[in-house]
Amino acid sequence: MKQRRPLVLSLVLGFAMVIVGAAVAYAHGERSQEGFLRMQTVAFYDVNFSTDTVKQGEELTITGKVKVLDTWPNNLAQPDVGFIGVIAPGPVVLLKDRVINGAEAPDAIYIKKGDIYEFKLTVEGRAPGQWHVHPSFAVSGAGTLLGPGKWITVQDAGGFSNPIQLLNGQTINLENYGLGQLVIWHWLGFFLGLGWMVYWTGPKPTVTRLPITLRIPLNTDGQDVGLITKKDHQVVNLFALATIALLVIGWIYIQAAYPVRIPQQVLRFAPPEISAPAAPAKVNPGLASYDQDSQTVVLPMTVTNTGDKPLTVKQFTTSYFTFVNQSAGATPSGEYQYPMTVDPAGPINPGETKTIKITITNPLWSDERMVEVDKPMRTVAGMLFFVDSSGAQSEVDFLADLEPKFKM
Repeated sequence: MKQRRPLVLSLVLGFAMVIVGAAVAYAHGERSQEGFLRMQTVAFYDVNFSTDTVKQGEELTITGKVKVLDTWPNNLAQPDVGFIGVIAPGPVVLLKDRVINGAEAPDAIYIKKGDIYEFKLTVEGRAPGQWHVHPSFAVSGAGTLLGPGKWITVQDAGGFSNPIQLLNGQTINLENYGLGQLVIWHWLGFFLGLGWMVYWTGPKPTVTRLPITLRIPLNTDGQDVGLITKKDHQVVNLFALATIALLVIGWIYIQAAYPVRIPQQVLRFAPPEISAPAAPAKVNPGLASYDQDSQTVVLPMTVTNTGDKPLTVKQFTTSYFTFVNQSAGATPSGEYQYPMTVDPAGPINPGETKTIKITITNPLWSDERMVEVDKPMRTVAGMLFFVDSSGAQSEVDFLADLEPKFKM
């Protein structure tokens, strides 16, 4: 008994660690994406959830903007087709409507580097529980980039329905429409496959006598050693005929039961462009540094004001994190906003070229795996926002190489 106790204790502790680790990953799966991928591809900003609690069938809206950065990595497929959607742990919410740059966008859209896409996603609560929900931007050939997540509580309202009107005027509930027939056809296919598997793994020695089976050449059926018999060939033919019959019966049934059908619709278009004034600034980033001990990133850069009004650095946005300039009197507001300092703190006058230093101290650099010193691509990228004396805002994309500082 004494020898078993340490083993039992180890199993219990191991199980507890798995549960705790799974909970963390469940809430923050976005950490699995590499830092350079999150910083150099797209940037989410001004994202807002209309509420964090809904009942089943109630709507919430997710609004915000996402920009395809000019710093898009060359080792990824270049952005051409994108899809803005919602990521959640399964079908716990239902996306009802999607508007991009003021236009309805039921499907994927054509995209290009440097463009901004303002989105409005209308979502309904479906399954009771507390769920981590993200807006997302999937890019063909590159994968899906996640926006800022929020915990959404869906309260039980006695059930969920998703009514829709068909072309013939009939209103159906997509939650259970055709579910009975789906179950029947699935079970028919399942039993057909199960019968095949049982026949060849039960009375037949194909699995139970693997040493013999493996010695038989691939291009023979093993009749010489009694592995496959003429009866087996007959049974195989019966299985093939049953499969063909099931497919034919299903095709005839579909033709008779649903004579009016339309193919799945595919609509792709380039949404209207958002008119954004050219930034009156040129940014030349220097070599950034990262101190692992203090979790500090320092971004030196040279900024030239090409406009006719003084410019002040307002914020730096990377992935879906925003760092606001405390030197200019701004304070972080809302989730995923953090402070940064800009030195020197004064504005950049028209025609002036000034070297500034942005300092950001935050544990998210390592906690969120934004800066990974053990990876071949060590960079810092994102959008630098400026505001002029009249309050007009503009932004510039930049990419800076990063040099880590190791403790000796």
